[in-house]
Amino acid sequence: MTDILLIAGPNGHDEELVASAAAHHPHHVTVLIEGSDPAWSWSPAQTAHDRRDRLATLLTATSLATGAAVVGMVGNPSQLALDEFDAVIDSRKLLATA
Repeated sequence: MTDILLIAGPNGHDEELVASAAAHHPHHVTVLIEGSDPAWSWSPAQTAHDRRDRLATLLTATSLATGAAVVGMVGNPSQLALDEFDAVIDSRKLLATA
């Protein structure tokens, strides 16, 4: 069983992130958008609205591309036990190698 973490970096590169996830043929995917605002899920602010929309889009695209069970969150990757994932795909690192 493959359990991967996708870390979404800058906007505009989500398609590459989803394609990288699909290449792993995962069973479970956790999508993480980096952020520290605890009000992202309910705030009427435009930045919170944009973050919710992006997360929803990433969840849907990842699910369709992989067929995996997909969950999402906003937070800090340093607070996760990264060694519990079979693979960690960080879009910032994808951009650095492109």
